[in-house]
Amino acid sequence: MFMDPIKRAPWNLSSDGTSAIEARAAVADGSLSKVLRLVGSFDDLESEVPPTRRSSARDWAKLIDRIREAAARSREVEAQAHEQELRVQDLLDRAREDIQAAAERVRAADARAAELEARTEKLLKSADERVTAAEERARVAEEWLARVYDTISQEFVVELGNTSVV
Repeated sequence: MFMDPIKRAPWNLSSDGTSAIEARAAVADGSLSKVLRLVGSFDDLESEVPPTRRSSARDWAKLIDRIREAAARSREVEAQAHEQELRVQDLLDRAREDIQAAAERVRAADARAAELEARTEKLLKSADERVTAAEERARVAEEWLARVYDTISQEFVVELGNTSVV
């Protein structure tokens, strides 16, 4: 899955005479300390004499093994970081989708509320018009009832004894 960093590294020299690995190391200076922590404690390194030109092949092989271990651990950490980054991205995507869905639900609720408010205003206006019409009919009916009463009382006079009953 991951290509060996040694195989990935360009070995050609840049225009200023430094190798691409040295240039990359200068850029990744902060991550160098992380790699050194992966290799082992400095106490372990101090107890061993670093290989020199006259060191045996076994010393150089040990150094190369440690470098490979550090590189392997670095790749593992990189893979874990990548996986975590993917999980975080997935969580962010889901959070964005949830926010968009919530915003859509809010817009739909606002639209329903506005529709209900408009319907309520229409119903209230209609009810108010009916009340006004009913009041007018009641007023007219009372006028007619008063006329009928007046007409009956004027036209029909009932006399009981000496008193007349209206």
